Amino acid sequence: MLYEIILIYFLTGALAGFVSGLFGVGGAFTMAPALIIGLPMQGVVDEHVMHLSVGTALAVMATTSTYVAVLRYRAGDLQLPLTYRFVPYIIIGAVSGSLFGDYLPGDVLKAIFMGFIVLTIARGVFYKGHEIVAGGGDLENVRGFGLWFHGVLTGITGSLLGPGPAIVIGPYLRKRRYSMPMVAATASALAGLLGLSAAAGYVYGGINELNLPDFSLGYLYWPAFGGLAIGALVGSPGGVKVSHRIPDVLIHRMFIGYLAFILFVMVVWGR
Repeated sequence: MLYEIILIYFLTGALAGFVSGLFGVGGAFTMAPALIIGLPMQGVVDEHVMHLSVGTALAVMATTSTYVAVLRYRAGDLQLPLTYRFVPYIIIGAVSGSLFGDYLPGDVLKAIFMGFIVLTIARGVFYKGHEIVAGGGDLENVRGFGLWFHGVLTGITGSLLGPGPAIVIGPYLRKRRYSMPMVAATASALAGLLGLSAAAGYVYGGINELNLPDFSLGYLYWPAFGGLAIGALVGSPGGVKVSHRIPDVLIHRMFIGYLAFILFVMVVWGR
């Protein structure tokens, strides 16, 4: 049974890596449902399942997204001046959200997680396309209230739910005429930072918790992390390559379809 579960984690990680490379989401949306299903099968008590799922998924997200950001940089998609603008706000939101998340019941986290997916799908369905600027977007308009609001909100929601910057910052940058590969590159770089900051908060928040499974460090479960991370590193390059071979609008539609699939998995198997 243990080997079967680890295989599931590996395959899930490979899928998460692929969608991380394709959309810049970090893959936590893909990994969390697998953890929610797999951890109870390993005897983890219900009260810790959601926190371990999010904490472990965030740690994997940090590893995968950093790797994807490097691949995107080599492909010319990553614009460092744009990425740097979000960094301080991401850190503030991530640390605050992860510490606050330790006090929320697992069922509440799960409800927020699913509600946020529904909201993101709704925004995507009614999204009206904007003309994409070749070689970049409107960097001068990425400032002020919109910058710090979306940065802090990304940090908070990412640390609580693990969706990654693509969910919040993606639509914000699309309105400023950035292409999907550039949005994915920025989101991946920020997801690496977000995952590291938030995962550290979950490790710290779970240090003194009782009834955690063996091989746990706070709310980080090492066996699941290993299987998911290896799989994600294998799947990431494929997602980056595919993103440069299909139309921008199609990537956006695929992204909405991906979120709908994750919501379906959560509703059917994550009860």
